Amino acid sequence: MKRPSVEKLVLARIEERGRGSVLTPRDFRDLGSRGAVALALHRLVKKEVVRNIGNGLYFFPDLGGMFGESSPFEEHILQAVARRDSIKIRPTHAYAANVTGLTTQVPTRPAYQTDGRSRKLRLRATIPGYKDRVIILRRTSARYMNARTDIGYLVIQGLRDQGRKDFTKEEYMALSRKLPAAAKRELLQDLDTAPAWIADIMRRLAAEAQ
Repeated sequence: MKRPSVEKLVLARIEERGRGSVLTPRDFRDLGSRGAVALALHRLVKKEVVRNIGNGLYFFPDLGGMFGESSPFEEHILQAVARRDSIKIRPTHAYAANVTGLTTQVPTRPAYQTDGRSRKLRLRATIPGYKDRVIILRRTSARYMNARTDIGYLVIQGLRDQGRKDFTKEEYMALSRKLPAAAKRELLQDLDTAPAWIADIMRRLAAEAQ
């Protein structure tokens, strides 16, 4: 039986990943040579099956939404970059502080920490009238990326942003209210990756959920 073309194999994998997914040529490296995969993706872009959003990233849009074609989720973009470059990408201290309720300030531009190189991801808009996006990746020490759980990372980075001297009883209560019991118990997995003063807070939070 004749083997399907690389383009058909690439398309089948894209469809398998599902609409809304973001992929890179590395996701297809087992399907053909680098040149053959690049040509297949180029043809699928011309056929408007996928969108080339820059930085070697390809978006398989959801066309059936209430407002028409969708834009790629930032989370999916970052997952694709991390997969391709074999790096970790996680939110900055300021974002973590906002998510955990330690501050109400929202970062004005999306920025993330990575154990890879610092850079800006410039992403083309996929919908007419929408602006292009810039996502900033900032290199940080690998020790700050080693939290085993997402909630552990967010709490550690949020508290680092807040600072030991500025962390108040009111902020502790806000953090405690924000975290469900299951998340508090997860914090025990990351005690050894946190500074001593943060580990003490994490133990207190976990004890509330026992």
